[in-house]
Amino acid sequence: MAEAPPKKIPGCLAVILTSRREIILQLRDDKPGIGWPGYWSLPGGGREPGERPMDTILREIKEETGITPDTIEEATVTPYDPLKIPPHVFLVSWDGEEGELVLGEGQALRLVPLTQLPEKMPPHIRHYILQLTAVNSM
Repeated sequence: MAEAPPKKIPGCLAVILTSRREIILQLRDDKPGIGWPGYWSLPGGGREPGERPMDTILREIKEETGITPDTIEEATVTPYDPLKIPPHVFLVSWDGEEGELVLGEGQALRLVPLTQLPEKMPPHIRHYILQLTAVNSM
């Protein structure tokens, strides 16, 4: 009897905002084999076996940005694709400066005003940002 394929465990994403209405965005590596190479995205990643979503996102934030959040809470989001389970999305506050960011993964980290989100961004990432910040990027 064939085994059912393992269910994909939803990953975790961090919408990290400053009081200045800026968001931390990460420019993904531009190399084969990764999703959305060369696009601006959110810090985050996959869960390790037995890891709770909160532990995952705290680890990913530290590994990818070098920062420690001021506050963090898991947010309820509407999935981008209604046929898929959405990732765990966390709303994070941090009031540091761009110079304090430590690039641990990807090509660049930037603090970007919410009103100036880059065009080259995966649609699901834009969906979660706009959903949680209620900012129209037009």
